[in-house]
Amino acid sequence: MADPTFFDVVRSQRGIRFFKPDPVSQEDVDRILRAAVRAPSASNKQDWAFIVIRDPGVKRELGALYREGQVRSRGAGSSAPAPQPGHFAQDMEQVPVIIMACVANGGAPTIDMVRAASIYPAAQNLMLAAAALGLGTRLTTIWRSAEAEIKELLGIPDDYSPAALIPLGYPAEPDHLGGSIRQPIAEVTFNDRWGNRPSAG
Repeated sequence: MADPTFFDVVRSQRGIRFFKPDPVSQEDVDRILRAAVRAPSASNKQDWAFIVIRDPGVKRELGALYREGQVRSRGAGSSAPAPQPGHFAQDMEQVPVIIMACVANGGAPTIDMVRAASIYPAAQNLMLAAAALGLGTRLTTIWRSAEAEIKELLGIPDDYSPAALIPLGYPAEPDHLGGSIRQPIAEVTFNDRWGNRPSAG
């Protein structure tokens, strides 16, 4: 079977929530990270870092903080129903590899849009490379309200911030690699000015 083309990978990529316990080789992790660091960054600073987490104990603690972040994200006094943790949050320690993508924060308490523009292209490269190798990923930031505790757990220094938590593993069901439905580009594209829809055809 021929290797998938770039557009094959883009069309088939989707967020994966169910992973097999099968290990992911260090060789594949290295290939994926090499793809990640080929991404563009502001002024080519490449001020990113990636924590590759395999330790079950660390993943267990990370899962607890992730669930805590879900609760905090509702906000104080919210009348909304409590979010359900879901399979991924409940069984994070079973995911073979978790990658925490981090970026230099310039001393700011949160990541600004410029710095986010440096780390998220790298995260997308990472996820596309994983998909090309038959691996699944998803990007989540719901844990951000527990950021201080996560930084302490993972030993992230003050001048860096965690930006994206990305589980990595083989999808539990091969069908999960199929692409999900997307809006037609005509519904999300304007010519020259917001509201000017492209002409039909």
